Amino acid sequence: MSAKKLLLSAGLSMVMIAAAVVPAWAYPARLFARDPGSQINIRSGPGTNYSIAHYGYAGDYVDVINERVVGGYRWYYVEFPASKARGWVRGDFITYKN
Repeated sequence: MSAKKLLLSAGLSMVMIAAAVVPAWAYPARLFARDPGSQINIRSGPGTNYSIAHYGYAGDYVDVINERVVGGYRWYYVEFPASKARGWVRGDFITYKN
């Protein structure tokens, strides 16, 4: 294998690994709703105008990766630790209490 192909392969591998790892500054949280069995929409972007990409249930653990304020609401970009599914959830559906 040529040095150029080897470097390209190594570089692509590093990018794939970096994309799969949760950032060190991510912090654990749980999905929250008044009704413990509630299904909570996880959206493709920070707003209700974005499509529903996934859903979770009240009590599910997530890692908060990013946040943004849109339309007066705080939105969190989360990842589910087990499935690695990612998406946006409105702040009033997140709690940091165990």
